[in-house]
Amino acid sequence: MMELKIVAVIVVKAAYKEELEKVFHTVVDETRKETGNVSYDLHQDCKDPLKYTILEVWKSQAAIDEHNASAHFKAFVTAIEGKVESLTVDVIKKIY
Repeated sequence: MMELKIVAVIVVKAAYKEELEKVFHTVVDETRKETGNVSYDLHQDCKDPLKYTILEVWKSQAAIDEHNASAHFKAFVTAIEGKVESLTVDVIKKIY
């Protein structure tokens, strides 16, 4: 089975920065406990403190699907709703 990686880039609205950092920490902590998760790391842009990147590695698409259905991920999605400027999510796989 091939590992999949996700690169999620989130730019938060300034008014919600502190609130969302707590939300980010919660989803990271809970996700790292999932059996299908290999790694789940939160990064902050060095030039733009409102821009966060979550780098994820998953054992399979099934593991991603389980994560997306989890209570903590659903809570995360609800918590960031209307509080971000932009959100991009790319699912990638290693080919070489």
